[in-house]
Amino acid sequence: KIKIEFFPEGGNFVSGVINTVAFKASYENGLPAPATGVIKNSRGEQVASFNEYHDGMGMFELTPATGEKYIAVTSGGQFVLPPATEKGIAFTVIPHPQGNFFEIQQQATDPAFVPAYMIGQMQHGVVFRQNFNAVKVSLQGVINTQHLRSGILQVTVFNKEGMPLAERLCFVNNNEYRQPVELLADTVDFSARGRNRFRIAMPDTVMGSISVSITDAAYDSLSSREENILTTLLLTSDIKGYVHVPAYYFLANNDSVKTATDLLMMTNGWRRFKWAELVKQPMPVFSNPAYITLAGKTTLKGTNRPFSDKTVLLMISSMGAKKSRSTHMLSTDKDGNFLIDSLVFFDRNRLLFSDVRGKKSQYIEVMLKGDSLNKQFGWAGFSPAPGKMFPSLNTSMWQMDYDAILKENGIMLKSITIKVQKKTPLEQVEERYTSGLFNGDANRTIDLVNSDEATPYNNIFDYLQYRVNGLQVASDGAEYALYYRQGASMSSMGNIAMTIFLDEIETDASMLATIPANQVALVKVHQSFAGATGNAPGGVLSVYTKKAEDYSGGGIFANMAFYQGYSVVKEFYEPDYKLQKTKDKPDNRITLGWRPGIFINNINPRIPVSFYNNDRTKKFKVVVQGMTTSGKLISFEKIISGKEQ
Repeated sequence: KIKIEFFPEGGNFVSGVINTVAFKASYENGLPAPATGVIKNSRGEQVASFNEYHDGMGMFELTPATGEKYIAVTSGGQFVLPPATEKGIAFTVIPHPQGNFFEIQQQATDPAFVPAYMIGQMQHGVVFRQNFNAVKVSLQGVINTQHLRSGILQVTVFNKEGMPLAERLCFVNNNEYRQPVELLADTVDFSARGRNRFRIAMPDTVMGSISVSITDAAYDSLSSREENILTTLLLTSDIKGYVHVPAYYFLANNDSVKTATDLLMMTNGWRRFKWAELVKQPMPVFSNPAYITLAGKTTLKGTNRPFSDKTVLLMISSMGAKKSRSTHMLSTDKDGNFLIDSLVFFDRNRLLFSDVRGKKSQYIEVMLKGDSLNKQFGWAGFSPAPGKMFPSLNTSMWQMDYDAILKENGIMLKSITIKVQKKTPLEQVEERYTSGLFNGDANRTIDLVNSDEATPYNNIFDYLQYRVNGLQVASDGAEYALYYRQGASMSSMGNIAMTIFLDEIETDASMLATIPANQVALVKVHQSFAGATGNAPGGVLSVYTKKAEDYSGGGIFANMAFYQGYSVVKEFYEPDYKLQKTKDKPDNRITLGWRPGIFINNINPRIPVSFYNNDRTKKFKVVVQGMTTSGKLISFEKIISGKEQ
């Protein structure tokens, strides 16, 4: 079935004056439908006709009579037009070389519906105000938008009491946002696994970031993408409803595209929001969350007394595959509160807070508050574009690829029985916590995941000096040093202290002393260690803190917390056939190249892009998108085929 909706321009269908009425025809799935018909009054007389102009949208003019009802008659059925009102104004806006021409028609009999001024706003900011001093039946003028940035302009007409009488959306397209881009093909090779070299060229001085993708054009159901960075930032994100092929409205700047864009503004943008509701409450002010922001309160351990006006050391240690550590100095206020922003770290991390006042150091507890990265935001859920779940074109090609992947994975054999020896609990703990050289044999290994004997001790040193023979712990207030199996030394350097590793990251004994013993999962003691400088002549102590799943009962001490940072960025895999000569298996990649973050800062930059072809592609689709620091947008796509060579 086809549905047709009617939108009187400006929001009111006013009797006695000429009204422009836009319409939008769509199928039940939301996709545009053709529409042709006539408008009849209650006596069955034809008063107007209409035809679709673009994607089910069009417009017609009608002067409604007072008290009259109108219907649209089409081959798909009859549709009722909105009822006409005796009060109000008819607001008409049409494209003009300088921007938009407007006309206001009114019945000046009621002072409440006399226009007093007109306001234009973009992105909730006022860009112009025009006062109307004379009360006339018709007001005309030009809204000059040549000096404005491109985007959606909302024009609203008010009376002298500030009540909105009519409103209209217009699209401003001054093309100032476009950054010119050119693709220079230095080497194009469509042979199997051939090397290709392109350059992306831009004029002038450019500073910004772009992404580049190269795909097999044969697997794309469309010659050009329906959405891109231009359509999202300048159009679809600022209006309601489904927009069919938004890229069309940026293809050209001719009259036909301008008219189609204006129809889109009259239908999708009709009555976008109510001014009366905006007056009641102030517009929220956007605050930059500054990447990861951590805030909290520090107190002295076991008390509610704030750790006020002090310096706190924060050590952030990655618990992922790539080990890293960073330290930050925090300052607390009189209530023990602290805040640090602009942090960037990835994967799961351990946050360790400690006092750094030497002999005056005290044990502290930290209560973290909500941060910028982990705030909760409401989301209505994902809704795919109507009728566009999967492209019908090239379905057989996708199925062939899927079958090839299944064959590549091999054939399932009949069930096999494998007998293995079960690992001990200690071996299981070592497998989960250690890696590389740390996974080897040690003089002493202590499993504290399956034992709670370290729980009564404040720190791991208090526990270890009674459990590891030959281990000496020397302390001077908060300063610690460890020695392993060393007697009196005749060396001028004295005894050599042990090298300390915390979660396989080298640290110092004083830092390790701040960790309560019940947070330690595994301890390994080496008399010498190849992974340390000079094989660690003083020995090595490796300490591993517990993972979240290994905590039981009492939870975690407040001076340590676990934090999930940004997702780890994985590099796109591209084979290097310069090094890999043998064809051990077929290469059927659809995405041949993907550079998601190329930074530009140069005069007339030429960005090189190289990639290897797969075994079958004969057409490359190159897409470049990005933004400069001055706000210009980069959107470029091109299909390169063998016919062009």
